[in-house]
Amino acid sequence: MSPKLHIVVLSLSLAMAPTFGQGDTTPYVALNAKGKKTAPKAGKHPHPCVLDTATGLVWEVKTDANGPGDKDWTFTWYDETKRDEGFPVGYPDAGNCKPKGSCDTAAYVAATNKRRLCGFSDWRLPSDEELSGLLRPDLPMKVDERFFPNSLAAYYWTGSYVPLEVGGAMLVSFELGMSLAGNSAAAARLRLVRGPAKR
Repeated sequence: MSPKLHIVVLSLSLAMAPTFGQGDTTPYVALNAKGKKTAPKAGKHPHPCVLDTATGLVWEVKTDANGPGDKDWTFTWYDETKRDEGFPVGYPDAGNCKPKGSCDTAAYVAATNKRRLCGFSDWRLPSDEELSGLLRPDLPMKVDERFFPNSLAAYYWTGSYVPLEVGGAMLVSFELGMSLAGNSAAAARLRLVRGPAKR
């Protein structure tokens, strides 16, 4: 990337970051279904995605409408590619979601990419470090609810694998404000991300 192009990208990111009063800025920008800047919106059908201008990552926003991205659905951790590495692959479709048949991490990622959330088809599980980067210990829900409405004080899966006997990955708790290793059979929530992977 040339220095001139780098300056242009940085200027765009800074221009997109909204301000909420004197000294109160945020790196987050709400995005609409086409991936364009919009006003943050709460409720059953909020803005569907959030751009973090500090990292370049785009995050999924959960709904409360019984659809594919509902905040209440849970998923078991599953990754078929781990078989080639000699590790347990986890548990397919053992969470609680709609439609049935997509209640594990791999199936949800595939379904989200198929429906092109916010116009993108490269959604993935975040790493432990990426998801932990959303934590705001000073807030009741441990996340900025202006941009992440319908968040729960719950455990969310990451893509950071942990070679447990039954397979597993790191979980981030938005109740405790910390990450910990989880058994792949556990049913937990998901918040997908897209953008440069940070493993």
